[in-house]
Amino acid sequence: MKSTVLEVLVIMASVAPAIQINPFRSMFPKHYPYALNNGVDPGQPLMLTPYIERGDTEKARLVSATGSYIPQPGHSGFLTVNKTINSNMFFWFFPAQVNPETAPVLVWLQGGPGGSSLFGLFVENGPFSVDQHGNLVRRNITWNSRYSMLYIDNPVGTGFSFTGEDSGYANNEEDVARDLYSCLTQFFQIFSSYQSNDFYITGESYAGKYVPAISYKIHMENPTAKVKINLKGMAIGDGLSDPETMMPVYGKYLFYLGLIDENQEEYMTARGEDMAAYIREGRYQDARQLFGTTLGLAGKESGLHQFYNYLITNDPKDFSYYPLFLARPETRNAIHVGNLTFHDGSEVSMHLGDDFMMSVKPWLATIMDNYKVMLYNGQLDIVVANPLTEAMLQTVEWRGLQAYKAANRTVWKVNASDDEVAGYVRQVDNFYQVVVRDGGHILPHDQPRRSLDMIQRFVENIPFSKP
Repeated sequence: MKSTVLEVLVIMASVAPAIQINPFRSMFPKHYPYALNNGVDPGQPLMLTPYIERGDTEKARLVSATGSYIPQPGHSGFLTVNKTINSNMFFWFFPAQVNPETAPVLVWLQGGPGGSSLFGLFVENGPFSVDQHGNLVRRNITWNSRYSMLYIDNPVGTGFSFTGEDSGYANNEEDVARDLYSCLTQFFQIFSSYQSNDFYITGESYAGKYVPAISYKIHMENPTAKVKINLKGMAIGDGLSDPETMMPVYGKYLFYLGLIDENQEEYMTARGEDMAAYIREGRYQDARQLFGTTLGLAGKESGLHQFYNYLITNDPKDFSYYPLFLARPETRNAIHVGNLTFHDGSEVSMHLGDDFMMSVKPWLATIMDNYKVMLYNGQLDIVVANPLTEAMLQTVEWRGLQAYKAANRTVWKVNASDDEVAGYVRQVDNFYQVVVRDGGHILPHDQPRRSLDMIQRFVENIPFSKP
């Protein structure tokens, strides 16, 4: 069984077993679905919504504090988003390591669909990683050094989040946004001291749908909401936001990289056009199946076993270290999940079958018109590569479209003494399109320093042209 992890797009068709696009299938829950039995009590899941309903949010804050087994102070627990069918979302929150009272709050959403945001925590940008023995290791470069980080297993049925009935699973992005909005408004009732802080929604891959969906939901609800969310912007990495405009350019990109030849490119480009036609006809399942088949063919012809970074053949080993840590009863007691299953996301992916090839472009345009937005890509990504994002951006009907098309690129360096180019940026007003050099789909893992510098410039309004 492959030991790949994360992320993006579809259960592969059987014609090409070389690539597995949602690798959570192969890692969880088969290996460690429950707490390992070593005689330690994993405790009970912590349900925080009843505290809110009783008006005892101070108690909720106290009981949600993570145990001493976790070296970085934080809070975790479950928020009920549908009492009737027992749908609950798991979160893990880390206040900023410096000035948490005023630091912006960033939520991180993993893709998949069905990928746990704890992957982002442990593998990408959280305060610690996990070594091959399942032990925590302090991360020298973490987004938590400057920002309060909120990791949510989204949607229901992902990771530790769960539902009591099949009807609790999201079938579209409206469902995703509804549950996630309930989770966030409850979170800010418990942690009300952070409610006035700047708030940004971030995520990668299939979260290219989640992030615009919840941003748009907040945008629409905020004017009349009892619990207002201080949304300032959103950032999406390698996001699958509009497959119709993205898929037709996929074959040419692989050809120009030298991963397929001209005959294979001709076939793949034709299949990309077929996918776009299926989407226009509302044949979303057919488009999704064709995507899996086409990507599988690309894996077979290129010999690559992963599509996150075309300079490597197999997934990095550290992608799969953290399951052992989550299986320990000491961990589960400390983060208040008890003996609950850590879901592999297969049910989530199945229920979002039609959604997979649908677009969130209209919501994206609305957010681009009203908030700060950054779309970034790792230069070495193949799954949702930069040319796919650029093709989509040519068609997003927002107020800055024509200015964006005419905008010049800026060369970006992390600091003045750095000989290396970190990447390239096009900016129009509050919109940023960024390409990060030498990074792949799991960008903060590949380029931690550059990704932190990128998010800092975006959040703190530091010009990319200023080293």
